[in-house]
Amino acid sequence: MKLATKINIKSKLAFLHDITHETAELIAAMQTAITYNTSKPLQEYRTKAEAVQKETGPLSAIIKEAASDEEGIRPYVVVPEHLGNIWKNLDKLSGLIDKKIREKVLFSDKAVNESIYLLQRLVEILRPTADIILARNTFLSKYVLESQANIERMADEYATLHENRLITGECLPVASSIYVGMLGAIKSIAWHTKEIAVILGK
Repeated sequence: MKLATKINIKSKLAFLHDITHETAELIAAMQTAITYNTSKPLQEYRTKAEAVQKETGPLSAIIKEAASDEEGIRPYVVVPEHLGNIWKNLDKLSGLIDKKIREKVLFSDKAVNESIYLLQRLVEILRPTADIILARNTFLSKYVLESQANIERMADEYATLHENRLITGECLPVASSIYVGMLGAIKSIAWHTKEIAVILGK
C-alpha cells in the first residue's frame, strides 16, 4: 500500500473512532435529559445524526479499495455501515426522549430507572468499541459481546415487566409507545456495536 493511502486510511479509522466515542457522549447526554427531564443536553446532536450517516456511507467504498492492497484493512469495510445504523437508531432514540419531555409524558419510576440503566450499559460498550477500532483487542471484543447479550436480555425482561405495568394501569398507553420504541432502539444500537467489536476482535 502506498504511503499516501496508508495515511488516508489511518485518518479514516481515526474518524470512525471519534464518531464511536461521540456516540457514547450522546448517550450520556440522553441519560442527563431523562434524569432532569430536559431536552437541552440533546440540542447539539439534533443535526449530527444525519451528517454522520452521510459521512459514513462513502467510507465503506474507500476502505474496501484500500483492503484490496492490505488484508488487515478488510474487517473495517463493514464498520461504517454499522456506525451509520447506530446513528440512525440514536436519532430515533433521541427523538423519542425529546417527545417524552416536550409532550410531558410521564414514565413510572421503574421505567425511568430501567432506561437510565440500559443507556449506561450502552456507554460501557461503546467506549471500548471505539478503542478496538484503533487497536484491535480480543479481550475488549469479548467484553463487548458478553455485555451486549446482557443488554438484550435486560431489555427483553424490562419489556415483559412493562407489559404488566400497562395491564395494571401503572403505565399509560402513550408512555408505553415511547418506552417500547426506546427499548427497540437501544437493542439495535447494542447489536451493531457488538458486530463492530466482534469483527475487529478476531
